[in-house]
Amino acid sequence: MSPRAVLRAAAPALLLACLVLLPFHDKAFTVDDTVFVSQARHALADPLHPTAFEMAWNDEPERVSRFLPTGPVIAWLLLPAAAAGGSEALAHAVQLLLLALAIFATVSLAMRLGLPRAWAGGAGLLLAATPTALAMAGTAMPDVPAMALGVAGVERLLAWRQGGRPGAGAAAAIFLALAALARTHLVLLLPVGALLLVEDPLSLRAWRGVPLRRWLPLAAAGLLVPAVLALTRDPQAGAGSIAGAAVALSSLDKVGPNAVAFCVHWVLALPFALPWAALRWRWLLRRPWAFLLASAGAALLPQPPLGPQFPVALAPVAGLGAAVLVDLVGDALRRRDAIQLSLGAWMLLPLAALPYTHFPAKYLLACAPAATILVARTMAASPGPSRRLLAATAVAGVALGVAILRADAAVAGLARDAARALVAPQVAAGRRVWYVGHWGFQWYAEQAGARFFPMRPPFPAPGDLVLSSLHCEPQIDVWKMTEDLAHLVRIEHSAPGGRVMDRASGAGFYSNFWGYLPWSWGSGVVEAIELWRVAPGAGSGAARAPAAARSRPAASQ
Repeated sequence: MSPRAVLRAAAPALLLACLVLLPFHDKAFTVDDTVFVSQARHALADPLHPTAFEMAWNDEPERVSRFLPTGPVIAWLLLPAAAAGGSEALAHAVQLLLLALAIFATVSLAMRLGLPRAWAGGAGLLLAATPTALAMAGTAMPDVPAMALGVAGVERLLAWRQGGRPGAGAAAAIFLALAALARTHLVLLLPVGALLLVEDPLSLRAWRGVPLRRWLPLAAAGLLVPAVLALTRDPQAGAGSIAGAAVALSSLDKVGPNAVAFCVHWVLALPFALPWAALRWRWLLRRPWAFLLASAGAALLPQPPLGPQFPVALAPVAGLGAAVLVDLVGDALRRRDAIQLSLGAWMLLPLAALPYTHFPAKYLLACAPAATILVARTMAASPGPSRRLLAATAVAGVALGVAILRADAAVAGLARDAARALVAPQVAAGRRVWYVGHWGFQWYAEQAGARFFPMRPPFPAPGDLVLSSLHCEPQIDVWKMTEDLAHLVRIEHSAPGGRVMDRASGAGFYSNFWGYLPWSWGSGVVEAIELWRVAPGAGSGAARAPAAARSRPAASQ
């Protein structure tokens, strides 16, 4: 199988990804982009320790190593963007290149797994049309790189099994290790790789018959991950670690809502459950118990005291997501289909994140190559009607991906424009400006010269300016300070249209703490940036009082 043949099969998908994403090349940073771009900026001076600095991401400045459960790969990938002063275009160019790698590797892996070239190209097309992939390629977060490195590692691992070339084995080890260092739960790709190295994973004899040499790439990747983590760990005494940050941000009460989100995302945010159900609806009707149990469980799940209420109307959506996953695994076991079983196990990796503080659709993105190959493989069995289904799925996926990108760009662009218009001129005039809020807004406010609003002295003095963000997880409630603040100006985004983070309409693309939908239509205020002046009579005590009125911490990576 030549790279040229793979490139020809992947060309339509690569072209599609470029056409969709190039218009968003300078999209403003959003949500958790701030953390990763700040890491890259620090890595310019200290590349081996990207988390060894303080940042105000929760209530007050703290070591990034204490709250970031993610490895150093994304900081290294964003070094060119950081060196260019935080260039959005360079950050998104890196994402587009990694998405292209993911598409190429997915097509190559599909062909190695026996798909005809046309349907391997179909798997690549589905990946290019995956709404979550397109949306995350418009950010500076590590999810697209993790997906690309993961599928490249699995593809090279299969090449190692089929050809035994040392170069393929070395590449597999490096890619798989880097994938785990981009998104931590991808360390579980190593057991999935083990399934792919065995002829029949359900046979104990087949496991015993695998030559020891075949395991070398997985063993090397398993050693590389802890070695790199040890090398790049924050050297300050008492600093945090990836494991410590993950444990601190996890609790068992999150498992139920996150499990529901896991099922919903497979239906609404990735092109898997709906085309799979369209292809195998007869089998799903024969075993309705998974759908009924999952739907009832989602509808009856106790609601958390914080966060959105789960809409009962979404219960059948969660039920469908669970039903197709059960059908996928059950069918693989029934037919002893080693490929389907291995790819199905790959799709279950995000379950490791169920206790985490939230469960956005991006946590499933690393499994998208497996999902698209499975759908294309099933389509190839009945190519006639499946071509129309492939086209419809791709069109719907692109439409949703563009809708998410546009809605996110509107809110993120508001924060960028407000910081440049309201902060930079005031700082240039010698005034002190403080900001309240997080996400992309934080990056632009700091770039313009604003300071983080403190939870302890020194507090803003009379005459200082305060810039507040309405919906970016502020740690103080500016409205409780109105007697100490004089309102100057407000810029808001309230035009009816798409929403990606809006509790009122149930949208929570970046966090199911906000909602379960990847996109929704809304008409309320989705973001507002306001500028205030500290009143002449206000003292430090007045500024100190609202510190107790902080909200929950910012959405974590």
